[in-house]
Amino acid sequence: MEKKRYRFIKLKEQISIDKIYSFHYNEFNKDFVYSGEQHNFWEFLYVDKGEVEITTDFASFHLTQGDMIFYSPNEFHSLKCNRRTPPNTFIVAFGCKSEAMRFFTHKMLRLGNEERQLLLLLIEEADKLFLLPVASPSAKPKSDLPSFPLTRRDKPDFGAEQLIKIYLEALLIRLIRRNQGQPTKPKLSSVSAEKGQRDLVNRIIEYLDAHLLEHPSLDTLCTEFALSKSYLRSLFRDHTGCGVTEYVVRLRIEQAKRHIREETYNMTEIAERLGYTSLHYFSRQFKLATGMSPSEYSKTMQAQV
Repeated sequence: MEKKRYRFIKLKEQISIDKIYSFHYNEFNKDFVYSGEQHNFWEFLYVDKGEVEITTDFASFHLTQGDMIFYSPNEFHSLKCNRRTPPNTFIVAFGCKSEAMRFFTHKMLRLGNEERQLLLLLIEEADKLFLLPVASPSAKPKSDLPSFPLTRRDKPDFGAEQLIKIYLEALLIRLIRRNQGQPTKPKLSSVSAEKGQRDLVNRIIEYLDAHLLEHPSLDTLCTEFALSKSYLRSLFRDHTGCGVTEYVVRLRIEQAKRHIREETYNMTEIAERLGYTSLHYFSRQFKLATGMSPSEYSKTMQAQV
């Protein structure tokens, strides 16, 4: 008897996740700052409550409850709370080499009720699979957590790993479907984005001015504002026309000129207060910036009286 041949359709997988690197559900305090990291796999962060400021090599983002942001492989990202509202965040890092993931590059998306329900199912299933409680509150930065915090339970529920894969892939598919063909939702309009960057630069300048005598370094600024060095350098130069170090020199010279005009300190004291290693070095820097030595500047000011 001849075998009957059945036609079939081989199902395509347009998004396939094969690795899970981490699950974090954290309740951060309002002053929490994470200085940043980068890694060679995908990650998303969802804000369950409160607000956070996220900075990547691409841009800065302000996320509120219901927002999700994606980090591409090897994209630097840092987090800072707004010092007003303590946020809760859910973070998942995973491996996926599917071409469709390009959709999520530099994306911040707003989740609807169905996507949030998938997130809830994902958290519940992960808690059944992994030994460490997924939803345990934490105010620690990720760098303070174990390097490999995920460990399978001895007897996880049947199919738990497969359901995690299904829920996560379903979430990504739904997000693409709902947002495909729509203009990407930036953190703000281009005008507002520019204003946000100006405000950030102004805050950096205010910090430099207030802490000038402490000689703030680039590393200090990166930690204070949760920025990468490359982004800080680029942002600052775009809005001031000079680098951070050059700007600090300008601030020092302006303070030196003010002290000279007010005659509150002699030249040696001014040099010491502003962090110069010697009077000679101070004089040289002053002349480079103003075209005259400190004593010549002082005489010019006295002549105007």
